[in-house]
Amino acid sequence: MLFFNLQNCESSENNLFHLILYTNHCVSDGRSGYVLINDFLTLATSSNLHELSEPINTEILPFIGQLIPRPYGPLYPLISFIGKHNLKQSLRDLRQPCIPVKSIPLTDCELTALHVQPHKIRFLFSSSASNLYLNLHEQCRLHEVTLHGPLVSCLLLAIHHCFPLDDNDQLNPFEIEMDFDMRSHLPQSSLTFSSVGFFVGASDFSLDHSLSIRSTRFWSLAHRCMITTRKQLKRNGVPLSMNIFCDIMRDEHLCNQITRLFPEGRMSEFDFSNIGKYPFSCDYNQGKIQLHGMHVINNGSVYHSSSTLYITCVGDRQLDFSLAHEMESEEKAKEFLNFYIRLVETCANRQRCQTETTLDQLFAMVE
Repeated sequence: MLFFNLQNCESSENNLFHLILYTNHCVSDGRSGYVLINDFLTLATSSNLHELSEPINTEILPFIGQLIPRPYGPLYPLISFIGKHNLKQSLRDLRQPCIPVKSIPLTDCELTALHVQPHKIRFLFSSSASNLYLNLHEQCRLHEVTLHGPLVSCLLLAIHHCFPLDDNDQLNPFEIEMDFDMRSHLPQSSLTFSSVGFFVGASDFSLDHSLSIRSTRFWSLAHRCMITTRKQLKRNGVPLSMNIFCDIMRDEHLCNQITRLFPEGRMSEFDFSNIGKYPFSCDYNQGKIQLHGMHVINNGSVYHSSSTLYITCVGDRQLDFSLAHEMESEEKAKEFLNFYIRLVETCANRQRCQTETTLDQLFAMVE
């Protein structure tokens, strides 16, 4: 299910709209929601609607876990056992989160099949100027990193700044659940451009060790984040995580045992995704309706992260930032998102954020 809100840009001479999608778990993979909304807008603006006898999209495929091969061969059962033990420990650690949260139960909602209480989620949106994407893309080309590198680096720095730990001179490892679009990583599967479902593989991302704020160069951190992210697609990353998760879901007793450890239903403190890019033309009804911006919000499911940051790209290549959160303070959440965006804007500035720029120099520019 998805809900949407169309907002017209009244100051513009053209019929430009911002589209806000609220998606649940089944289409929150950064692409399925786009497929469905393209179908909806195509049907809603078609002058020949009566000629269409069925929905445009009819491809609904199995859960992604059924499509990912098991790694490690005969060693998998032992490794899976260790992985389940580590998961239980990480869920216990979430009872004392680094990012302060205030969980608000939705008392008028029924418990899910997994006996997890639904909770209220709050949302923040921001949309950049179109030149931010172009400038950031140029900076990435210059420093030989993908877009993911600086975006993740800025997230780590924003967490460090807004939720400092004991040592403020070190960028300490912080575990983040990372989403991966598996359509392009499962070439033997039946997934296609227009498949609808939850085709995300998730794995935990974290730096290997602490880094000095004073001496570490920003673009070195971006390169490290890019490499670390790529490693998650190897067998001990997403394939292992998803298969262990599927094992848990198939075992009712183990699943109930694990879900009882959920602190207010959370499985991670922070979830990050920048896999969402609108793959269709933004012009509908012969150009009379044009999507100017799209904000995708995952409203969570029976298991969720206390904060979920989505970065999507739509239309004229502006970057859209959305934050779904349970942070204790709404003002702190706004401060966090604004600081993150300022970091991204600063590192996209070729004149300010250069090859030699260190993390503390970048902080000084933003503050």
